[in-house]
Amino acid sequence: MNELLMVCERIAPELMTVLKDRYKLLSHLAYEEPLGRRSLAAATDISERAVRSHVDALRGNGLVEISKPGIYLSAEGRDLVPKLRVILHEYERVGELEQQLKHALHIDDVIITPSEGSLMLKRLGFTAAKVVQRMVTDGSVVAVSGGSTMAAMADEMPSSVLHPIVVPARGGVGEVVEYQANVIASVLAERWHGSYKMLHLPDGLSKDSLDMLVTLEPQIKEISEVIHRTDILVFGIGQALHMADVRHIPDGVRQQLVDGNAVGEALGQYCSMDGSIVYATNNIGLSLRDIVNIPHVVAVAGGFDKAGAIISVMRSCKKGILIIDDQAAEGMRQLLNIPAL
Repeated sequence: MNELLMVCERIAPELMTVLKDRYKLLSHLAYEEPLGRRSLAAATDISERAVRSHVDALRGNGLVEISKPGIYLSAEGRDLVPKLRVILHEYERVGELEQQLKHALHIDDVIITPSEGSLMLKRLGFTAAKVVQRMVTDGSVVAVSGGSTMAAMADEMPSSVLHPIVVPARGGVGEVVEYQANVIASVLAERWHGSYKMLHLPDGLSKDSLDMLVTLEPQIKEISEVIHRTDILVFGIGQALHMADVRHIPDGVRQQLVDGNAVGEALGQYCSMDGSIVYATNNIGLSLRDIVNIPHVVAVAGGFDKAGAIISVMRSCKKGILIIDDQAAEGMRQLLNIPAL
């Protein structure tokens, strides 16, 4: 139910206004009834015209009744009030935590989605797809990183005619083909009826190798230039040591991560809790340092165990929309010493 409320707010916020106003009327009647429309309007700070409209709808649904003394709750309405109270309290609590996390991390926005076990990625992907799609316009350059969360977003992306250019944010990482940035970029381009470009380079080549490839292969230089014209960047966040294993980073570098207290990784950058970059892999794609020049930035991650990683990366970003699940949000609340609501 809470997920439905959050989806309604994103798609049709006017529905949430109606729901809150009608709950306010029902709740007030539960404490003081019967009341006339004028008294109910004054008590709830809702206009008489709106009260009349709401009461007519509630009466039609069998939740209130009207007699000479005034409006009062039906048995069904009285039974519904405490259930609505629990639902809306949780909804408001999530909204307040979003604001607290936004201010604590000094970023543009935080969106929290409900999560239930194996559905976490699907729900994160659904929310991210809706947010990102609203940003895309004809000719936009959209850069996307790899990973399971980005693959979930691509799977949930509805088909629409937007004609963007979609590119991988960086070279390939890991061995699961479906999670490669090149593949995700191609899926998104198909959903949006746009075009895409591939970057056929593994992440983490030496600087000398990259310089030589860019010099010898004009196509690599061309896609690098397109990537650095990115209008919209969407990326996932990983735990530092796990991503070090995925990249098969040498033991010496891994020890550097441990010594530097790296906890999070995004776009090949390994960050400590305060947002400092402890280590960066070589690549011709985007890095966290490029974010300052990108108009629209969206980070997506979930899970209680990723709370520290998310904080570290977003402190390094200092901008963007962060989409997380409620488990990650709770972990972040604890690490940031935000009081429980």
